[in-house]
Order: sequence, then C-alpha cells, then structure tokens
Amino acid sequence: MKRTPRLPMSRIYVKIFLGFWLVTILMLFGSNVIVHFFNLSPDKHISQQDENDPFDGPGSRLLREVVSDAINYNYEQVSMGMKSMPPWATRHFYLINEQGHDILEREIPEHIEGFLQYISKDTPFYRKRVGEQNLYGRQFSLSDGAILRLVVFSSKDYSLGWQLFFFNFWHVMLLYILISGAACFYMARYITRDIQVLKLATQRIAQGDWDTRIGQEFCDRPGEMAELGRAFDNMMVKLQKAMLEQKRLVKDVSHELRSPLARLQVALAIAQQRANSEITDELDRIKEAADYLNDVISDILSLPVTEQGSWELNDVVELSSLVHTIADACRDEAGHKSVTLEVRDNLEESLVQTRGNTLVGVFDNIIRNAIKYTVEDSPVTVLLDRDEQSNPRITVSDCGPGVSDEHLEDIFEPFFRTDEARDRKSGGYGLGLAIAKRTVELHGGSIKARNNPIRGLSIAITLTECET
Repeated sequence: MKRTPRLPMSRIYVKIFLGFWLVTILMLFGSNVIVHFFNLSPDKHISQQDENDPFDGPGSRLLREVVSDAINYNYEQVSMGMKSMPPWATRHFYLINEQGHDILEREIPEHIEGFLQYISKDTPFYRKRVGEQNLYGRQFSLSDGAILRLVVFSSKDYSLGWQLFFFNFWHVMLLYILISGAACFYMARYITRDIQVLKLATQRIAQGDWDTRIGQEFCDRPGEMAELGRAFDNMMVKLQKAMLEQKRLVKDVSHELRSPLARLQVALAIAQQRANSEITDELDRIKEAADYLNDVISDILSLPVTEQGSWELNDVVELSSLVHTIADACRDEAGHKSVTLEVRDNLEESLVQTRGNTLVGVFDNIIRNAIKYTVEDSPVTVLLDRDEQSNPRITVSDCGPGVSDEHLEDIFEPFFRTDEARDRKSGGYGLGLAIAKRTVELHGGSIKARNNPIRGLSIAITLTECET
C-alpha cells in the first residue's frame, strides 16, 4: 500500500490562509479603532461626562496621556522624555516650566502665551477655542515638586486621532498580526491537508497508478474523514480489480478468436486455390478482412498487462546500436517513398535494462509510423541525445500532417485514431503507440508527443540508464 505524499503548499491553501488572516486582522483593527475613537476605555465614565462635548477629542486625550505619564517622573526625566518623543506628537503641545520657557526650547506663539494666563494653581485645567483650534491647558506637579503647564492644540483632530491610534496600538497590532498569522497558518494547513491528499491521490490515479491508497493518511482523522479514506480505498480496490478483469477479458477473447480465425484462413487459402476468376476478387476482400482481424488480435495480445512491480528487466541492451540497427532495417521502406531517414547520434554508448526484445517493437513501430505519415521527398530524423537529467532520449521527427494539440495525449490510448487516419490501409487500428507507451513505462521511462514548429510530429522516448 502506497502512502500519498503531500505538497507543502497549494493555491487553495494560500487562499484559505490569506482569507482567514485578512479577516482576523480586519476584525482586530476594526475593534481597536472603535475602542479608540469611541473612547470605550475603562476610564470612559470619568473622562467623558458629556458625549456631545465639542472639546472632547484627540486633543484632550493627548493632554491626559502626557500628564498621566509625566507626574510619575522628575523634571530632568520629563525633559529627556519630551526630547525623545516623535515630532508629530511634540508639534501639538507646549510644556512650559516655572520660568515660562518651553522644555523643548521652542519659541512660544503669541496665542499660546495669551492662553497660558488662564492656567494657574486656582485654575489647573482650562480649555478654549481659538479660531479653528481647540486649546487644552493643564497645570500639574512632577514627583520632585516642579510645576509645569501643558498646552495642547489641534486644528485637525482627525489627523491627531489617527496618529495617537497608531502610536498607542502599533505594538498591539503587530502582536495581533503575528499571533493571528500563526493561528491561521496552522488552521489553513489543517483544513487543506485532506484536500491535498485527495488531490494528489486523484493525480496519481490519472497517471495510471492504481495502487494509490489514502486510508492510512486518514486513519487519525475524525469520523467522516476516516470513513472517506476507507471508502476511497474500497473504491480503488474495486476499480483496480475491474480494470484488470477487463484487460484479461479482452486478451482471453482475443486468444479464443485466434483458433477459429486460423481455421478460417486455412479454408480461405484452399478456396482461393480452387476458385475460378468469378469469385477471386470477393475471396481477396475476405482474405484482407481476415488478415486485418488477425493483426488486431496479435497487437491486443502484445499489449502488456503486467504491472510495474512484477515486470522483471532481465536483460541489458546498448541503446545507440539498437536504434541504428532498427533504422537500417527501415531504410528500404523509406526508399520506396523517397523519404530520407537520418540518424543523428549525440548519445554515444548508453546501456539500458530491458526485457527480451520488447524495445525493438517500440522503436520499430515509431520509426515506421514516421515514414508512413511523412510526405514524399521529405526527411525523417532520429535524434539520440540526453535530457536535462542526463537520461538517454530518442526523438523521432517526421514532416507529416502532425496531430491537433488536444489529441497529443490521446494518440497513446488503445484504438484511438485521429480523424485524418481513419481508414485501415493508412491509419492502422490505434494499438501501436499504446503498446509503445505501456512498454516504455514498464521500463521506467516516458514517451511524449509534440508538434514541430513548422510541420510534422515528434515523439520523444526517455529511458533510464543502467547504473555502473
């Protein structure tokens, strides 16, 4: 039983992960914005007595935050702290010492100087609107007894509000993003794990791996998923059994047809010897049909049914010599059609494991097909080289009509013939390439077809070289 491997990441995984994460971030961001701008903090009932107070806003909040922090330190500490504050915050307030100077040594505007006269020991808090600005003033004492007066002003409260929000909550939001990202990462991984297993399993089945099973992957999953895994494996067992029985049935029926067909051919040969000229043409057509049926049965019986695990490669062949020998045997057929058969050997020596002469039929069929379908007075090229992984590769190219792109995979299916090759005399019966593909795969290789840039079809066979 094979365990289906899992991909580390997929598009559905990324979509679920990013979707969950963005929704979580938006919820956390939105809730903090509501808490901040609607003043839903624990001191709401103390700091906001009147919800319609026009002076209540970011300015008054900045004043409270500066005062609540400063009263816990002495003058020197507050001075150092003010100098380390970001410019966007310090430009919204002035902190005046007992000598009437700004702690940050800035020149105090006239309207601020005029506002300072309203702030004293008897009136420690005062607020006033001057033009488009709301001014907030507060006198307070530091831990060392120093007296300071704070004036906060803001003409655009909404910009100050957002600045305060990001200044107060950026570290919280960063922590939220990291924690929610980790949680969504593992949640998306948990949700898409089973989808990935099913996706890979179906891909392996589509490639012909009928031994694929997923029950072991789902054995530790909760109820329904474990049942799904068992049902999937049960379905695969039945499908695999049905496919093997179908293949065996076709071969058994074909084998049983051979005996009566042989007797028919013998009787036909005797009839041809005794026949007169009046029925000779009819007997020839009967013989042609009988020969065609015999060829179909022979190819069906040649189609490998054995699975990869039980296919023993018990021989070794030198690939370059094999292809050259087959090409030489096909030159007479090519000459009758005025086709030039050219072999370009960039492979040198390459040993591959095989079984008997099974590879002979593969290359013979493909080269003869290329000669059959190429146009007269055109070349057929057999290229021997190596692919990107240094595996031996044989590519046979013709100058024929090619195959439509949607049928490039279908031509390797049994009994498939393109619309241009439906007649039996020129198109065959659609088993040669199917046998070639199955044989190459049992050798651990691959076979692919592609249309040439100008015209014609190329079929590339890649095999695995023997380890030395």
